[in-house]
Amino acid sequence: MGSFLLVSIPQLMAENWSNWLGPNYNGSSENNTISLPPEGKEFEMKWKISVGSGWSTPIIHARSVYFHDRVGENEIVHRLNIDTGAQIWQHSYFSGYQDSFGMGNGPRSTPSINSGLIVTHGAQGIIYGIDITTGKPIWVRDLKKDFQSPKGFFGRCSSPLVVGDRVIFDVGGNTVGVVAFSLTSGKTLWSSKPYGNDYSSSLPFFVNGKSFSLSFMRKGFLAMDINAGTEEFFTPFRSPINASVNATSPLIIGNRVFLSSCYDLGAGLWQYQEENKNEKPQFKKLWHKKGIMDCHYSTPVALGEYIYGFHGRQERSPVIRCIRLEDGEIMWQAPSIGAGNLIRVRDKIVVLLESGELVILNASSKSCDILFRQQILGSESRAHFSFADGFLFARDKRRLICLQLNKTN
Repeated sequence: MGSFLLVSIPQLMAENWSNWLGPNYNGSSENNTISLPPEGKEFEMKWKISVGSGWSTPIIHARSVYFHDRVGENEIVHRLNIDTGAQIWQHSYFSGYQDSFGMGNGPRSTPSINSGLIVTHGAQGIIYGIDITTGKPIWVRDLKKDFQSPKGFFGRCSSPLVVGDRVIFDVGGNTVGVVAFSLTSGKTLWSSKPYGNDYSSSLPFFVNGKSFSLSFMRKGFLAMDINAGTEEFFTPFRSPINASVNATSPLIIGNRVFLSSCYDLGAGLWQYQEENKNEKPQFKKLWHKKGIMDCHYSTPVALGEYIYGFHGRQERSPVIRCIRLEDGEIMWQAPSIGAGNLIRVRDKIVVLLESGELVILNASSKSCDILFRQQILGSESRAHFSFADGFLFARDKRRLICLQLNKTN
């Protein structure tokens, strides 16, 4: 892997984006601001490096950048200097995964960092717990060998959820569904009933002193008690089409949970309620609608009582929409600009399109206004991106970049 410095770099950030969908698990940042460039100017690129294949999101922790890719037959976990992109360490191991649909053989899952360990998950089903200081593996598990985790359509993709001393994955298969492992040893702590694995990742839900993992399984919506390992809630929510995937993660807004998928399934909203402390919690379905915001692979974001996200299949000119949380009413729809991923930074929606173009919109329920556009990467930029203290980290098929969104050229 080669790297090079583009310009003289000041000290960067102290904030973290150290897991899938960031510090709040909802793709949003409340503590940052974006300063839009004046007309004719662009955001400044601090550095860029070459990378291997894969769609794993780069993550930020304690002034280092970590990412997971594949070069040749080996998967590699990297730690980089956040100021320069220079490599601090790497851990490499044989993969051997071959995608059946020609979608690339690199990792799909985003790592998570907690308590001095980075946990990774490869498309072949190998998970590692690696010391972030030394880059040495502490433990390893083979989900295919231990649980018969199936390959699925495009390899294994569940990003690790770390809560306390537990690491939670959607493992799937005929014997288990969600599985929790010890963060320190990799030992199996509990597993749910099988509900099929898919391309969504579990997220945490904390309420009334309880901790749940919420998962969009292939067969539906599952809530597990993180500490006890007991199933607290399940409801079917599945496409009638077998050749389908659930790729977006649950979007948690207060005590409500939004799920969405394409393939003739649509979107649904549930609200947590607890009638009696001695009874199991329930998630009451508030609505389920098709054709409102049918998300293919990009998890939407929320601000107040509104959701912003991509509607429609990736290959069929999806559009960005704003819908009202209360009833799914469409507030506006932007002209199609292609597929991509997005996050929210306060009152702005930051979009990275598959074409490699950065687009910034206002997060308003009144209208869609495109505030800024800049080409920052090449084509097939499907990997999600991370953002902290005004710096955006994103990748395409060939490179990883650091872009400064609070300073312009």
